[in-house]
Amino acid sequence: MEMTGVRQHRWIFLVLVAVLVLPVTARAQQGALSSESIDAVERAIVLVNTYRESAGRTSRGSGSGIIIDSTGLILTADHVAARSTRLEVVLQNGEVYAATVVGSDPLFDSALLRIQANRPLPSAFLGASTALAPGDSVVAFGRAPRRQSGPTGGTFLSFDVEARPGVLNLRSSAVAWPGDSGGALVNTRGEVVGVIVAITRDGTMSLSVSIDAIKHILNDLRAGFVRHPWLGLTGTTISDQIAQEHGLTVRQGVLVFEVFEGGPAAQAGLRGGRATGAGNVPQGGDVIVAIDERSMATFGQMAAYVLSKRIGDTIRLDMLRDGQPFSATVVLAERPSL
Repeated sequence: MEMTGVRQHRWIFLVLVAVLVLPVTARAQQGALSSESIDAVERAIVLVNTYRESAGRTSRGSGSGIIIDSTGLILTADHVAARSTRLEVVLQNGEVYAATVVGSDPLFDSALLRIQANRPLPSAFLGASTALAPGDSVVAFGRAPRRQSGPTGGTFLSFDVEARPGVLNLRSSAVAWPGDSGGALVNTRGEVVGVIVAITRDGTMSLSVSIDAIKHILNDLRAGFVRHPWLGLTGTTISDQIAQEHGLTVRQGVLVFEVFEGGPAAQAGLRGGRATGAGNVPQGGDVIVAIDERSMATFGQMAAYVLSKRIGDTIRLDMLRDGQPFSATVVLAERPSL
């Protein structure tokens, strides 16, 4: 599934945005993390330098990473490592190692790197992000050049499946900077609960991919290739405005824009909308209101349910077409590279 441009999200990648707010350091935040826990996590956070060759010129960038295995496996954001011709990892003590990509997943914005160290490396413990509750203290760790004051403390705000439709993300007030992408969001026990991937333009919130979501694909990342189930359509969450403009009888669900030819939804007979002009929402598409008898209020909710299934699984869609209810059975296929 792909999201169209109708709903604009205010997240942008850390490598592209500047932050103009003052951080609250983790060491100053009461009851967040002990100094020993902060030091332990810090040793597992690395700098990832990236080099890209193009037209005879080399461009350089950087991000962060998390050592998750003492043998040299490093978790980072996919957009940090993507399209790089050469990668190197710098440990906290200054040691530099060449790195290779073991596996990557653009959908979950996650990648695994490997370095060949001559000794066991300090590694971070992966926790459970779904154990978080709004208001819980969290700390952001990264290797951004501007992170001179050390880790930054904040609070967990909410779960989010809309920013990257279907992928469980964590919103927090823990400040992050350009170069923190691939760094760690950590709970008060010193466990990694998310991988930092984005911030809001005003710098007041950071977005991290849930570590639970990454654990779900970790074995595939280790094997080098991640496969996801796919419904084969684009659409948007129905708002009151869309419902009114389209004369819909429901106020929540997913309005289908486009059904990809040959995809699972097309084979099941779903119908997309018809464009009525540049920038307008396509008219007349099917409306998905439930999957497997579970109500679907948003596009992200629907995408998350599909991603929780396996390739080849069968799901039942309850829908409206021209105001009339109908249902269809869809066999999920492998998501292609779009």
